[in-house]
Amino acid sequence: MMKLYFILGLLPQFVNSFFFLPKTVKKIGKAAFPVVGFYGLMTLPIYGKNFLPGTGTMLDFELLRERQSPNEYLIAPKSSCPQFNGSTPLDDGQPRREEAPVFPVGVDELQSIFIESFKRRYALESFAEPTLVNKTKRQYVYVERTPLLRFPDIINVQFISLDENRSTLVIHSGSVFGYSDLGKNKQRLTEIISSLSNIPWTLKRATVQV
Repeated sequence: MMKLYFILGLLPQFVNSFFFLPKTVKKIGKAAFPVVGFYGLMTLPIYGKNFLPGTGTMLDFELLRERQSPNEYLIAPKSSCPQFNGSTPLDDGQPRREEAPVFPVGVDELQSIFIESFKRRYALESFAEPTLVNKTKRQYVYVERTPLLRFPDIINVQFISLDENRSTLVIHSGSVFGYSDLGKNKQRLTEIISSLSNIPWTLKRATVQV
């Protein structure tokens, strides 16, 4: 991550090296680089791919611990993520963990419906493609950015079978940048779970093909 900041810091000198540009153009270019550099850093296609330390990766939920910063949220069954006790509160004083619901469908169907539902969160479906996938563990990694400043947040989700007709999931959302997330990760996961809970499962059971 420090390498990225170093490179961005050199960009104004890079513009200045174009001696043939008019001074006015150089000044505008140097003034714009902080903004261009910021959005360039936020939108780089490196997040959620284990590309650099701190840019997001596939989590090991058995080893997952709470961060020192409150910029994350976890929804999981009580038996999952044993080292993430959620005792350190969020900025609003609320726990950073809640129990996941049980869905009245098999795990294949839950996984399929989640993926389709998740695509509807994006204007372009191509942006909803996972950055990392472990099919054996049924675990997926996604990147979702905040609307205005485009801060990347990393979403890890794993689907768990309880029996033939019941399943649940573990889902974690965490920020890459910043100490506080102003409740964004909790809001995001609450919306995702709510969208799944509002699906008429008896209808989907007959129509979704896995």
